[in-house]
Amino acid sequence: MSERDLVKELKSEIAEITKDRDDALAKVKSKEARMKQVLIKLEHATADVQSVGHKIGEQNKEIADLQAKLETKDKLLDEALQKIKGADKEEPQEESPIEETEE
Repeated sequence: MSERDLVKELKSEIAEITKDRDDALAKVKSKEARMKQVLIKLEHATADVQSVGHKIGEQNKEIADLQAKLETKDKLLDEALQKIKGADKEEPQEESPIEETEE
């Protein structure tokens, strides 16, 4: 082979290697861009999960407060019913002696 043929072959190999390198760099850049997009989506999803967790915590607190109020109202209602039942039982007994003395 002559020197010219060797130079041509070398230039051809350099061009092919340069093309392969450029293709590899393009793929790497594409993958990096995709990874950035996925990372951004992950960050948004994480923020959404934290936000939902915070809202759930607030709702759980509100539910606990409402349950406590409901339990308090139920206790008060039960106490009032007991007093009413007690008053109903006491009234006829009080009326009986009064009725007997009036007769």
